[in-house]
Amino acid sequence: MLWSVYSLRNLWARRVTTLLTLSGLGLVVFVFVAILMLAHGLERTMGRTGDPSNAILLSKGALSEIESSLSRDQTGVLAAQLDVVTLEDHQVAAVREIALQLTLRKQDRGSLASLSVRGSSPVAFAVRPRLRIVQGRVWQPGTTEVIVGSQVARQFPEARLAETLRFGRREWTVVGIFEAEGSGFDSEVWGDVDQMMTTFHRTAFSSMTLRLADPDGLPAFKARLEHDPRFKVSVKREPEYYEGKAEGLARLIRVTGLFLTVVFSVGAILGATMTMSASVAHRTTEIGTLRTLGFTRSHILQAFLLESILLGLAGGLLGVAAAALLNRVTISTVNWDTGAELAFGFHLTPGMVGEGVLFAVFMGLIGGLVPAARAARLEIVQALGERTA
Repeated sequence: MLWSVYSLRNLWARRVTTLLTLSGLGLVVFVFVAILMLAHGLERTMGRTGDPSNAILLSKGALSEIESSLSRDQTGVLAAQLDVVTLEDHQVAAVREIALQLTLRKQDRGSLASLSVRGSSPVAFAVRPRLRIVQGRVWQPGTTEVIVGSQVARQFPEARLAETLRFGRREWTVVGIFEAEGSGFDSEVWGDVDQMMTTFHRTAFSSMTLRLADPDGLPAFKARLEHDPRFKVSVKREPEYYEGKAEGLARLIRVTGLFLTVVFSVGAILGATMTMSASVAHRTTEIGTLRTLGFTRSHILQAFLLESILLGLAGGLLGVAAAALLNRVTISTVNWDTGAELAFGFHLTPGMVGEGVLFAVFMGLIGGLVPAARAARLEIVQALGERTA
Protein backbone atom coordinates (compact mmCIF):
# COMPACT_ATOMS: atom_id res chain seq x y z
CA MET A 1 0.00 0.00 0.00
CA LEU A 2 1.00 3.63 -0.55
CA TRP A 3 1.30 4.51 3.13
CA SER A 4 3.90 1.81 3.76
CA VAL A 5 6.07 1.22 0.67
CA TYR A 6 6.05 4.85 -0.39
CA SER A 7 7.09 6.07 3.07
CA LEU A 8 9.95 3.60 3.38
CA ARG A 9 11.23 4.42 -0.10
CA ASN A 10 11.29 8.15 0.60
CA LEU A 11 13.12 7.71 3.90
CA TRP A 12 15.84 5.79 2.10
CA ALA A 13 15.94 8.26 -0.80
CA ARG A 14 16.66 11.08 1.68
CA ARG A 15 18.98 9.08 3.89
CA VAL A 16 21.30 11.98 4.81
CA THR A 17 18.54 14.10 6.37
CA THR A 18 16.96 10.93 7.74
CA LEU A 19 20.20 10.02 9.48
CA LEU A 20 20.53 13.49 11.01
CA THR A 21 16.98 13.36 12.33
CA LEU A 22 17.53 9.84 13.67
CA SER A 23 20.62 11.05 15.51
CA GLY A 24 18.68 13.82 17.22
CA LEU A 25 15.80 11.59 18.23
CA GLY A 26 18.20 8.86 19.32
CA LEU A 27 20.15 11.27 21.53
CA VAL A 28 17.00 12.36 23.34
CA VAL A 29 15.90 8.77 23.87
CA PHE A 30 19.40 7.86 25.06
CA VAL A 31 19.27 10.60 27.73
CA PHE A 32 15.71 9.64 28.71
CA VAL A 33 16.44 5.92 29.09
CA ALA A 34 19.83 6.53 30.76
CA ILE A 35 18.14 8.64 33.45
CA LEU A 36 15.56 5.93 34.09
CA MET A 37 18.33 3.31 34.23
CA LEU A 38 20.36 5.38 36.68
CA ALA A 39 17.48 6.01 39.09
CA HIS A 40 16.32 2.40 38.87
CA GLY A 41 19.89 1.15 39.38
CA LEU A 42 20.16 3.19 42.58
CA GLU A 43 16.82 1.92 43.90
CA ARG A 44 17.68 -1.64 42.89
CA THR A 45 21.02 -1.48 44.70
CA MET A 46 19.45 -0.22 47.91
CA GLY A 47 16.44 -2.53 47.55
CA ARG A 48 18.80 -5.52 47.39
CA THR A 49 20.55 -4.38 50.55
CA GLY A 50 19.46 -6.68 53.34
CA ASP A 51 17.25 -9.75 53.31
CA PRO A 52 13.42 -9.89 53.12
CA SER A 53 13.43 -12.34 56.04
CA ASN A 54 15.13 -9.78 58.27
CA ALA A 55 13.73 -7.01 60.45
CA ILE A 56 15.89 -4.01 61.33
CA LEU A 57 15.23 -2.25 64.64
CA LEU A 58 16.07 1.39 65.35
CA SER A 59 15.25 3.60 68.29
CA LYS A 60 11.85 5.27 67.90
CA GLY A 61 12.03 8.52 65.95
CA ALA A 62 15.44 7.78 64.39
CA LEU A 63 15.53 8.23 60.61
CA SER A 64 18.83 6.40 60.11
CA GLU A 65 21.23 4.09 61.90
CA ILE A 66 23.58 6.97 62.75
CA GLU A 67 20.79 8.74 64.66
CA SER A 68 19.64 5.58 66.46
CA SER A 69 20.66 4.35 69.91
CA LEU A 70 19.84 0.94 71.44
CA SER A 71 21.22 -0.12 74.82
CA ARG A 72 22.84 -3.48 75.50
CA ASP A 73 20.08 -4.51 77.91
CA GLN A 74 17.43 -3.53 75.39
CA THR A 75 19.00 -5.50 72.53
CA GLY A 76 19.45 -8.52 74.78
CA VAL A 77 15.70 -8.69 75.45
CA LEU A 78 14.88 -8.06 71.79
CA ALA A 79 17.15 -10.89 70.66
CA ALA A 80 15.30 -13.30 72.94
CA GLN A 81 11.99 -12.89 71.06
CA LEU A 82 10.44 -16.20 70.01
CA ASP A 83 10.03 -14.91 66.43
CA VAL A 84 13.82 -14.95 65.91
CA VAL A 85 15.54 -17.89 64.17
CA THR A 86 17.83 -20.07 66.30
CA LEU A 87 21.01 -21.15 64.47
CA GLU A 88 22.61 -24.59 64.53
CA ASP A 89 25.14 -23.54 67.18
CA HIS A 90 22.19 -22.44 69.40
CA GLN A 91 22.95 -18.78 68.77
CA VAL A 92 20.06 -16.53 67.85
CA ALA A 93 20.10 -14.97 64.37
CA ALA A 94 20.43 -11.46 65.72
CA VAL A 95 23.25 -8.99 65.11
CA ARG A 96 23.83 -5.74 67.00
CA GLU A 97 25.66 -3.09 64.99
CA ILE A 98 26.91 0.47 65.07
CA ALA A 99 27.13 2.83 62.10
CA LEU A 100 30.13 5.11 61.62
CA GLN A 101 31.82 6.95 58.75
CA LEU A 102 35.36 6.93 57.41
CA THR A 103 37.07 9.28 54.94
CA LEU A 104 39.40 7.78 52.31
CA ARG A 105 41.05 8.99 49.11
CA LYS A 106 39.79 7.59 45.82
CA GLN A 107 42.19 6.34 43.18
CA ASP A 108 40.70 7.92 40.06
CA ARG A 109 40.83 11.63 40.95
CA GLY A 110 42.58 11.53 44.28
CA SER A 111 39.48 13.08 45.88
CA LEU A 112 38.30 12.33 49.39
CA ALA A 113 35.11 10.36 49.92
CA SER A 114 33.14 9.28 52.97
CA LEU A 115 32.45 5.57 53.50
CA SER A 116 30.04 3.77 55.78
CA VAL A 117 31.73 1.72 58.51
CA ARG A 118 29.68 -1.00 60.19
CA GLY A 119 30.66 -2.43 63.55
CA SER A 120 29.21 -5.92 63.49
CA SER A 121 29.90 -9.56 64.44
CA PRO A 122 30.49 -12.72 62.37
CA VAL A 123 26.92 -13.86 63.03
CA ALA A 124 25.95 -11.19 60.48
CA PHE A 125 26.80 -13.71 57.75
CA ALA A 126 24.15 -16.05 59.12
CA VAL A 127 21.62 -13.24 59.43
CA ARG A 128 22.40 -12.11 55.86
CA PRO A 129 23.24 -15.36 54.02
CA ARG A 130 23.68 -13.69 50.63
CA LEU A 131 26.92 -12.10 51.79
CA ARG A 132 30.09 -14.05 50.96
CA ILE A 133 33.82 -13.61 51.36
CA VAL A 134 35.51 -13.57 47.93
CA GLN A 135 39.07 -12.88 49.10
CA GLY A 136 40.75 -13.43 52.46
CA ARG A 137 38.67 -14.23 55.53
CA VAL A 138 36.31 -12.80 58.14
CA TRP A 139 37.79 -10.66 60.91
CA GLN A 140 38.64 -12.28 64.22
CA PRO A 141 36.38 -11.03 67.05
CA GLY A 142 38.19 -8.79 69.52
CA THR A 143 40.79 -7.60 66.97
CA THR A 144 41.27 -4.50 64.83
CA GLU A 145 40.74 -6.44 61.62
CA VAL A 146 38.19 -5.35 59.03
CA ILE A 147 36.69 -6.59 55.80
CA VAL A 148 35.63 -4.33 52.92
CA GLY A 149 32.95 -4.52 50.24
CA SER A 150 34.02 -5.26 46.68
CA GLN A 151 33.23 -1.72 45.49
CA VAL A 152 35.35 -0.23 48.27
CA ALA A 153 38.32 -2.44 47.37
CA ARG A 154 37.92 -1.49 43.71
CA GLN A 155 37.85 2.27 44.22
CA PHE A 156 40.08 2.90 47.24
CA PRO A 157 43.73 1.75 47.16
CA GLU A 158 44.00 2.10 50.95
CA ALA A 159 41.24 -0.47 51.42
CA ARG A 160 42.64 -3.37 49.43
CA LEU A 161 43.50 -6.75 50.91
CA ALA A 162 46.37 -6.64 53.47
CA GLU A 163 46.37 -2.83 53.50
CA THR A 164 46.00 -0.83 56.72
CA LEU A 165 43.27 1.71 57.40
CA ARG A 166 43.81 4.42 59.97
CA PHE A 167 40.81 5.83 61.78
CA GLY A 168 39.84 6.41 65.40
CA ARG A 169 43.57 6.78 66.19
CA ARG A 170 44.05 3.06 65.54
CA GLU A 171 45.23 0.90 62.69
CA TRP A 172 42.82 -1.59 61.12
CA THR A 173 44.10 -4.35 58.86
CA VAL A 174 42.02 -5.37 55.85
CA VAL A 175 41.82 -9.19 56.03
CA GLY A 176 38.98 -9.88 53.62
CA ILE A 177 36.85 -8.64 50.73
CA PHE A 178 33.17 -9.55 50.53
CA GLU A 179 30.38 -9.32 47.99
CA ALA A 180 26.71 -8.73 48.68
CA GLU A 181 25.14 -9.33 45.24
CA GLY A 182 25.52 -5.71 44.13
CA SER A 183 23.80 -4.24 47.18
CA GLY A 184 24.70 -1.20 49.24
CA PHE A 185 26.77 -3.39 51.58
CA ASP A 186 29.38 -3.61 48.80
CA SER A 187 30.20 0.04 49.58
CA GLU A 188 30.84 -0.50 53.30
CA VAL A 189 33.69 -1.42 55.67
CA TRP A 190 32.89 -3.98 58.39
CA GLY A 191 34.73 -4.82 61.60
CA ASP A 192 34.31 -5.94 65.19
CA VAL A 193 31.52 -4.04 66.91
CA ASP A 194 33.06 -4.17 70.41
CA GLN A 195 36.42 -2.85 69.21
CA MET A 196 34.73 0.00 67.36
CA MET A 197 32.55 0.88 70.32
CA THR A 198 35.63 1.05 72.53
CA THR A 199 37.56 3.10 69.96
CA PHE A 200 34.80 5.66 69.48
CA HIS A 201 33.62 5.66 73.12
CA ARG A 202 30.19 4.37 72.23
CA THR A 203 28.00 2.78 74.90
CA ALA A 204 24.97 1.98 72.73
CA PHE A 205 24.35 0.21 69.44
CA SER A 206 22.94 1.92 66.37
CA SER A 207 20.66 -0.85 65.18
CA MET A 208 19.77 -4.48 65.56
CA THR A 209 18.90 -6.88 62.73
CA LEU A 210 16.89 -10.04 63.42
CA ARG A 211 16.21 -12.97 61.10
CA LEU A 212 12.58 -13.99 61.51
CA ALA A 213 11.40 -17.60 61.48
CA ASP A 214 8.26 -16.46 59.65
CA PRO A 215 8.92 -13.45 57.36
CA ASP A 216 5.17 -13.08 56.75
CA GLY A 217 4.73 -12.50 60.46
CA LEU A 218 6.64 -9.20 60.34
CA PRO A 219 3.51 -6.97 60.62
CA ALA A 220 2.44 -8.69 63.85
CA PHE A 221 6.03 -8.66 65.18
CA LYS A 222 6.33 -4.97 64.32
CA ALA A 223 3.02 -4.08 65.97
CA ARG A 224 3.89 -5.95 69.15
CA LEU A 225 7.34 -4.36 69.61
CA GLU A 226 6.37 -0.83 68.61
CA HIS A 227 3.48 -0.82 71.05
CA ASP A 228 5.55 -2.24 73.91
CA PRO A 229 6.60 0.74 76.13
CA ARG A 230 9.72 -1.12 77.29
CA PHE A 231 11.48 -0.94 73.94
CA LYS A 232 10.65 2.35 72.16
CA VAL A 233 11.79 1.00 68.82
CA SER A 234 10.69 1.22 65.20
CA VAL A 235 10.70 -1.95 63.10
CA LYS A 236 11.05 -2.25 59.32
CA ARG A 237 11.75 -5.01 56.85
CA GLU A 238 15.45 -4.68 56.10
CA PRO A 239 15.30 -4.09 52.28
CA GLU A 240 12.50 -1.55 52.73
CA TYR A 241 14.58 0.43 55.21
CA TYR A 242 17.62 0.64 52.91
CA GLU A 243 15.51 1.34 49.83
CA GLY A 244 14.02 4.30 51.66
CA LYS A 245 17.54 5.71 52.07
CA ALA A 246 17.75 6.14 48.27
CA GLU A 247 14.41 7.86 47.68
CA GLY A 248 15.69 11.43 47.85
CA LEU A 249 18.63 10.90 45.50
CA ALA A 250 16.57 8.83 43.05
CA ARG A 251 13.91 11.54 42.96
CA LEU A 252 16.53 14.21 42.24
CA ILE A 253 18.00 12.13 39.40
CA ARG A 254 14.58 11.63 37.83
CA VAL A 255 13.48 15.27 38.11
CA THR A 256 16.75 16.66 36.75
CA GLY A 257 16.94 14.05 34.00
CA LEU A 258 13.35 14.49 32.88
CA PHE A 259 13.81 18.26 32.74
CA LEU A 260 16.81 17.82 30.44
CA THR A 261 14.86 15.30 28.39
CA VAL A 262 11.98 17.74 27.87
CA VAL A 263 14.40 20.47 26.76
CA PHE A 264 16.20 18.14 24.34
CA SER A 265 12.94 16.69 23.04
CA VAL A 266 11.75 20.14 21.91
CA GLY A 267 14.83 20.39 19.72
CA ALA A 268 14.34 16.87 18.39
CA ILE A 269 10.69 17.54 17.53
CA LEU A 270 11.64 20.75 15.72
CA GLY A 271 14.29 18.79 13.83
CA ALA A 272 11.74 16.19 12.76
CA THR A 273 9.33 18.96 11.73
CA MET A 274 11.94 20.69 9.58
CA THR A 275 12.98 17.40 8.02
CA MET A 276 9.41 16.50 7.09
CA SER A 277 8.65 20.05 5.94
CA ALA A 278 11.64 19.98 3.62
CA SER A 279 10.49 16.59 2.37
CA VAL A 280 7.03 17.98 1.56
CA ALA A 281 8.55 21.02 -0.20
CA HIS A 282 10.68 18.79 -2.44
CA ARG A 283 7.87 16.36 -3.23
CA THR A 284 4.98 18.62 -4.23
CA THR A 285 4.98 17.24 -7.76
CA GLU A 286 4.90 13.67 -6.39
CA ILE A 287 1.97 14.63 -4.18
CA GLY A 288 0.11 16.19 -7.12
CA THR A 289 0.79 13.13 -9.26
CA LEU A 290 -0.50 10.79 -6.53
CA ARG A 291 -3.66 12.89 -6.20
CA THR A 292 -4.12 12.73 -9.96
CA LEU A 293 -3.85 8.94 -9.84
CA GLY A 294 -6.74 8.85 -7.38
CA PHE A 295 -5.10 8.79 -3.96
CA THR A 296 -7.10 10.78 -1.42
CA ARG A 297 -6.00 13.44 1.05
CA SER A 298 -6.32 10.76 3.74
CA HIS A 299 -3.81 8.56 1.92
CA ILE A 300 -1.34 11.43 1.65
CA LEU A 301 -1.77 12.26 5.34
CA GLN A 302 -1.25 8.61 6.32
CA ALA A 303 1.85 8.32 4.17
CA PHE A 304 3.60 11.32 5.71
CA LEU A 305 2.52 10.49 9.25
CA LEU A 306 3.81 6.97 8.82
CA GLU A 307 7.08 8.37 7.56
CA SER A 308 7.50 10.51 10.67
CA ILE A 309 6.46 7.62 12.93
CA LEU A 310 9.05 5.37 11.27
CA LEU A 311 11.65 8.07 11.87
CA GLY A 312 10.70 8.13 15.53
CA LEU A 313 10.71 4.35 15.81
CA ALA A 314 14.17 4.06 14.26
CA GLY A 315 15.48 6.88 16.46
CA GLY A 316 14.00 5.21 19.53
CA LEU A 317 15.64 1.89 18.75
CA LEU A 318 18.94 3.67 18.15
CA GLY A 319 18.73 5.51 21.48
CA VAL A 320 17.73 2.39 23.44
CA ALA A 321 20.58 0.41 21.85
CA ALA A 322 23.06 3.10 22.89
CA ALA A 323 21.63 3.21 26.43
CA ALA A 324 21.89 -0.58 26.70
CA LEU A 325 25.68 -0.21 26.49
CA LEU A 326 25.53 1.46 29.92
CA ASN A 327 24.03 -1.64 31.50
CA ARG A 328 27.40 -2.80 32.84
CA VAL A 329 28.66 0.63 33.89
CA THR A 330 29.05 1.31 37.63
CA ILE A 331 29.28 4.80 39.10
CA SER A 332 29.51 6.12 42.63
CA THR A 333 28.06 9.17 44.31
CA VAL A 334 27.22 10.48 47.76
CA ASN A 335 23.92 9.23 49.14
CA TRP A 336 22.30 12.30 50.69
CA ASP A 337 20.46 10.29 53.32
CA THR A 338 23.63 8.74 54.74
CA GLY A 339 26.36 11.15 53.60
CA ALA A 340 28.47 8.17 52.48
CA GLU A 341 29.78 7.03 49.12
CA LEU A 342 27.52 4.56 47.34
CA ALA A 343 28.39 2.59 44.19
CA PHE A 344 25.60 1.47 41.89
CA GLY A 345 25.10 0.64 38.23
CA PHE A 346 22.74 1.47 35.38
CA HIS A 347 20.00 -1.13 34.97
CA LEU A 348 17.83 -1.53 31.87
CA THR A 349 14.42 -3.18 32.07
CA PRO A 350 11.98 -4.21 29.29
CA GLY A 351 9.61 -1.50 30.50
CA MET A 352 12.26 1.17 29.90
CA VAL A 353 12.82 -0.15 26.36
CA GLY A 354 9.10 0.23 25.68
CA GLU A 355 8.95 3.70 27.24
CA GLY A 356 11.95 4.88 25.22
CA VAL A 357 10.56 3.62 21.91
CA LEU A 358 7.08 5.02 22.59
CA PHE A 359 8.57 8.38 23.54
CA ALA A 360 10.51 8.47 20.27
CA VAL A 361 7.44 7.52 18.24
CA PHE A 362 5.50 10.29 20.01
CA MET A 363 8.21 12.84 19.14
CA GLY A 364 8.21 11.68 15.53
CA LEU A 365 4.43 11.86 15.33
CA ILE A 366 4.27 15.37 16.83
CA GLY A 367 7.08 16.54 14.55
CA GLY A 368 5.32 15.18 11.47
CA LEU A 369 1.79 16.43 12.14
CA VAL A 370 2.12 19.91 10.61
CA PRO A 371 4.07 18.85 7.47
CA ALA A 372 1.71 15.89 6.92
CA ALA A 373 -1.35 18.14 7.21
CA ARG A 374 0.22 20.63 4.79
CA ALA A 375 0.90 17.86 2.28
CA ALA A 376 -2.67 16.59 2.54
CA ARG A 377 -4.11 20.09 1.97
CA LEU A 378 -2.22 20.69 -1.28
CA GLU A 379 -4.51 21.06 -4.26
CA ILE A 380 -3.66 19.07 -7.38
CA VAL A 381 -3.27 22.17 -9.55
CA GLN A 382 -1.16 23.89 -6.89
CA ALA A 383 1.12 20.88 -6.43
CA LEU A 384 1.71 20.37 -10.16
CA GLY A 385 1.89 24.11 -10.82
CA GLU A 386 4.71 24.71 -8.27
CA ARG A 387 6.97 22.43 -10.28
CA THR A 388 6.14 23.83 -13.69
CA ALA A 389 6.41 27.39 -12.43
